[in-house]
Amino acid sequence: MYARLKFLELMAELNETTFEAFFHRLMCTRYPEFLDVRTHGKLGDQGSDGLMLHESKLYASYAPQTVSATEIRQKIRSDLTKALAKRRNQFNTFVFVHNDRRGMHPEIATELSDQQRAHPDLQFQQMGSRKLW
Repeated sequence: MYARLKFLELMAELNETTFEAFFHRLMCTRYPEFLDVRTHGKLGDQGSDGLMLHESKLYASYAPQTVSATEIRQKIRSDLTKALAKRRNQFNTFVFVHNDRRGMHPEIATELSDQQRAHPDLQFQQMGSRKLW
């Protein structure tokens, strides 16, 4: 119970780059094959905050301080567009990682569903605090 409370406290404090750093540490610890992708100058991260090579999963994380469904939808579209252009043969599952402790915003769930229909050759998943726990 104590560990769960500490985790929830930590999740409340993490956003933007601190959340991404936490996500990288967690995934690298749990999955040795996880590649924690960092940004590099004009290249950026090519739409990916991490790759799981054996499972062909691309992770795109977004943890804003203030939740705006419009901005989150734009972030999903932007990361997916970049990933399809730069990493098309590196993944078949797009995983949206977020810091919303209460679950998935309805508009974000709709966006992921819309992207699934627009890209039937890909799978779409989400990873929030419940799955990170």
